[in-house]
Amino acid sequence: MSNSNWRVSVRKDPAEIARLVGVDRADLERSPFQRAQWLETWFGSFAAAPSEIYAASIEDSRTGEPVFVLPLVVENRGGIVRLKAWDSGVSDYNAPVLSKNFVPTRDDMKVLWTDLLHALPKADLLELEKLPSVVGDIGNPLMEVDGLKASKFTRHPLPLPADGDFEKFAATRFNPTHRRTLAKKRKKLQNKGSLEFALDSGPEALPTLDRILEWRGNRFAERADPENAARIGAFYRSLCLHTDIARVGRLTLDGRLLAGCFGTLTDDTFQLLVVAHDGDFKNWSPGLLAIESSIALLCARGVTVYDFTIGDEPYKTDFGVDVEKLYELQTPLTFKGLAYLRLRAFARRLRAVARRVVATTRRRLSRGGEVAASSETPTS
Repeated sequence: MSNSNWRVSVRKDPAEIARLVGVDRADLERSPFQRAQWLETWFGSFAAAPSEIYAASIEDSRTGEPVFVLPLVVENRGGIVRLKAWDSGVSDYNAPVLSKNFVPTRDDMKVLWTDLLHALPKADLLELEKLPSVVGDIGNPLMEVDGLKASKFTRHPLPLPADGDFEKFAATRFNPTHRRTLAKKRKKLQNKGSLEFALDSGPEALPTLDRILEWRGNRFAERADPENAARIGAFYRSLCLHTDIARVGRLTLDGRLLAGCFGTLTDDTFQLLVVAHDGDFKNWSPGLLAIESSIALLCARGVTVYDFTIGDEPYKTDFGVDVEKLYELQTPLTFKGLAYLRLRAFARRLRAVARRVVATTRRRLSRGGEVAASSETPTS
């Protein structure tokens, strides 16, 4: 296939962007965070002005149908104008929407990507974080472009068994010590009363979601930005109210909410986004019990992947997750953007050198102290 089969364009009209991203067609592959309902809700929650929103696309030259769509938003921070994915801290993966028929060669993709970069609106940088190597069932063509590097973020999927046998699965997949500990804590709670778990959706899930967000806000109050936390909370509530992908798990003891988890269910995969618990019951690890209960329930319903998404919390390893790399692109679009990236890279190297010097100095001082102490030890 030659490059004449495709053409690039950048759309800025909100109606055209909505047409490009707003329908989950069967021939399009999307990550869970680029599904139509997610993007539509994101647009309503985070798009401060339509003029800041774009969609870069590659289209079939014969039919005009999009085969690659990358939603972008303008962000001006520190005097550097950036083009970024529709994220705002809520999208754990950022990927293009892809047609199953879009299979460019590496050379084709490099040419198309260069053409697309030239068509972008004026900005200093294009920054894409948390890029998966695979979107749906096909490879992400952005893996073929120059400048790609490993992200600091990783994905944590847990493949569930096809037969739905949770007990057998957990016995072989979970950390044995972790599983025994949770079993003991679950039994202790069951001895106190009726311990139940349910997975809700729609408006009825909102009270549980509000409590989860309240617990989470209290836990991270010292380092959280209240305004940003409020925006994210409103976005999650909107997902519950206006889509059919949001799910809220609730673990209760005699009707009292002990813990909850929030995520999205898209096709046959679940994405865990938030988990929190009542601090009065922290000794029983109710948050982990809620996760375990949600895995068991979704396993029985035929879900194939329970995705713990990004974040390297140790408990994820205890549940037997896989770890998959994510990637990022930082492409300068102006000299100012290039200078910024070089300055930032230099600052990172400088900090790394400083950390090594400090660590070396501490080791030497420690050894010096040990030698001094040894020399002062009286001998008989």
